Amino acid sequence: MSIEGTAAKRLDTAATTAPASPRLRVAPPLPIRAPRPTFAAGVIVLVLIGVVGILLINTKTMEQSFKLDALRDQQTALDEEQQELNQQLIQLSSPGNLEAAARRLGLVRADNPAMIRLPDGKIIRPPTPGEGPVSVTAQPAKGDGNTDQGKTGQGNTGQGAGGQNGTGQ
Repeated sequence: MSIEGTAAKRLDTAATTAPASPRLRVAPPLPIRAPRPTFAAGVIVLVLIGVVGILLINTKTMEQSFKLDALRDQQTALDEEQQELNQQLIQLSSPGNLEAAARRLGLVRADNPAMIRLPDGKIIRPPTPGEGPVSVTAQPAKGDGNTDQGKTGQGNTGQGAGGQNGTGQ
């Protein structure tokens, strides 16, 4: 067998027939659609609502911060006032001031105070009246009968021996 020219032997392809597979091809691109104006407007409105919400929250936060600062200043002032009042209370309730206040009310020191047993009320030591000089500003006792109130300059003010409001304070 001789082959002349450019002719070639043909291969037998009938014996190896495979099912024909579909040819692959490039799919056309999806059509590009411009965003709808309603969607864009919705996104813009949503962003605007978010910005306004954040501004409102910041405004309320700052307002509450100013109120908190004012309340802290007020608390500081009240704490200082309380300290001053406590200091005055300590000073006025010292033994020397209590004794001076008692002398102004006409009280004298009791040397032997009475002693009473509380459960049964038995008097262990009987009371004795105190002795000492009466203060110039002392008010006379109710049953004293002394009407010479012009010397002290107080006159009848309606105050009892208990103080301004009758409670002993």
